[in-house]
Amino acid sequence: MHELVWNSTGFQIVRGEKPLTDPGPPPAPTEKTISPTRPKSKPIDRELWKNFVNFGKADLSCIKKPIRDSWQRCHNLGVDPAFGKCQDICDIKKLAPETRLLCDLVTEAQPHINNLIRKRGLIVTISNPQGYLINMFGDYRALICAEKLNFGPGANWSEASVGTNAIGTALASGVALTVSGLEHFCEGHQSWICSAAPIFDLSGTMIGCIDISGPTTSIHNIPLPLAINGARIIESQLLKKQANELKQQSVNLVTSAFNAVATGMMVLDPNGIIKTVNPTAAVLLNMSQESLIGCSAQICFEIETALERLKKSPEIHATMGVTVKWKQRASANARVYPITTPNGSLGCLLLVLYESQNRPHMALPMETKTHDPFNAVIGVSSAILSAVETAKQVAPQMTSILITGESGTGKEIMAKALHRASPRAQKPFVAINCGAIPHELIQSELFGYAQGAFTGANRGGNPGKFEQANEGTLFLDEIAEMPLDLQVNLLRVLEENSVTRVGGNHPIPVDVRILSATSKNLKELILQKTFREDLYYRLKVVKIDLPPLRQRGRDMDLLAEHFINQLSKELNQTVKRVDPSFYRSLHNHTWPGNVRELKHAIEGAIALMSGDTLFGDALCDSPGNLQETALSVPDKERLNLMRVEKETIQLAYARFSGNISHTAKALGIGRNTLYAKLLKYKIT
Repeated sequence: MHELVWNSTGFQIVRGEKPLTDPGPPPAPTEKTISPTRPKSKPIDRELWKNFVNFGKADLSCIKKPIRDSWQRCHNLGVDPAFGKCQDICDIKKLAPETRLLCDLVTEAQPHINNLIRKRGLIVTISNPQGYLINMFGDYRALICAEKLNFGPGANWSEASVGTNAIGTALASGVALTVSGLEHFCEGHQSWICSAAPIFDLSGTMIGCIDISGPTTSIHNIPLPLAINGARIIESQLLKKQANELKQQSVNLVTSAFNAVATGMMVLDPNGIIKTVNPTAAVLLNMSQESLIGCSAQICFEIETALERLKKSPEIHATMGVTVKWKQRASANARVYPITTPNGSLGCLLLVLYESQNRPHMALPMETKTHDPFNAVIGVSSAILSAVETAKQVAPQMTSILITGESGTGKEIMAKALHRASPRAQKPFVAINCGAIPHELIQSELFGYAQGAFTGANRGGNPGKFEQANEGTLFLDEIAEMPLDLQVNLLRVLEENSVTRVGGNHPIPVDVRILSATSKNLKELILQKTFREDLYYRLKVVKIDLPPLRQRGRDMDLLAEHFINQLSKELNQTVKRVDPSFYRSLHNHTWPGNVRELKHAIEGAIALMSGDTLFGDALCDSPGNLQETALSVPDKERLNLMRVEKETIQLAYARFSGNISHTAKALGIGRNTLYAKLLKYKIT
């Protein structure tokens, strides 16, 4: 197939194989060439046409009504019947923005349309609703004839421009029709036969027209059915395209709602494998979305019975309750809802996790009057003593305090000590990790939400952390992770001492002392414009720096002794002696995780110790290094290492009676890693 395109000098035929000689003008129409297209009508007499175009008077009763009406419109518009060569040609590039959809549809449908006109000596033309041609392709000889009439892309083929023709008349009447020979208003078109069909979108709006044309001598079959078929092909492409767009919009809408609701949700496959998790569920389960996806829901829920019943008869069990497994979420409830396929089988399951409402945030346990709250901050190094001294000075005041230090240095321990040493010690201490809550939820977590604020909002609304901490202390951990847009809202609350719930209109007075913490350099973030300078100075009335463990010297030994005494009791292990090699191993490590890493390492060493003495190799050979060790040995030894790993996990899991947190800490691995290994080795 060839195409007719417009360049700076005129129309040009492209994509042809070999240039052909000009075939000359098509022969003048005769009764023989015209009559096959009009089997039920008499041929138009040339004298009849001349009388009408010259004088506007003639008996047109023998002419089809659409043609008769078109002639009358053209006469009233003053169209020159003696011409026919189009003079109104628009730059096709200017039409592109409005016709891009139609062009895309034609490109997709063109292979099918080519099959309709192959070897028939015809050309296909696509126009916009105003009659401007946007695409033309087909037989080479027919395109040469079209070129002489300026019948090509960019040309205006409306009735007002070139008189009665299939394109302009179909657009004017809204119906498919054929215009043949002398039915054309302009004499220059009367050697052509053309059939056109409007193209409609789903709303019934006309978006263009398809025309199939050729010299009257080239027609083998009546082209009107071909034009109608071509229009249906393009409309079917539009239907498919709009259906795909609607499907994607539906997916986006469901995804947005799924991620925004304040109710925890999961989608499970029929075998109970978690396929997707919304942010609320991840927060309620205290796990990341990434770590949950791909795991069995059985690690979190007693779901086996529900799965079996729903697989057998999903249509009977509209919903089933399931039990949350671990103690931290004993107050949470969950239900599963079966989603069936069209044939009634179980396609997937929607698990909805509910957290019991109105659980009060209690004050921290009150220490005895003779007990110093800062004894929880263990150490004798000058850096830690200086931090404690500053904390003791400011604890009784309402001053906002910023606690800085690397991850694991004990910032929350310091915050709790500040609260316990303050006049607010018997009031709530509420902590929120600004980096652990999804951006979509942190605003409602901090400020609460009003009834009807969003889909899934609790009746009566829900108080945020500020209201929960009223008259007490609010600890904003990882404050550097707070989104910039939320920092403005936080600053306003701090300045006005009142909070407005999400979706609410009434400010609620709050009396809260603010403690915040970060492991990042906030001044650098201010320069990077990711943290507000005014908020920084509002939070940092007093700054307390906690040094990393590697800079605390003998504090490491004191902390180790403290953790050995504490953890041996918790783990019901007897530690009678600590070998000097144990302390040497402590000092040979840089402890990038600081005090937190030290505590977990000691817990793992105690949990797996043999005998009553702690040796240095207990730290180096802790199960937390099993994976690293496996990567450093030849492949043929991996199987043995996996067996050792399985046995070690089984031992720890049994020792702690299936407690996930204690087992993970003892092994020196994260809970999510432990879940994965329990599934891998089928440990129950």
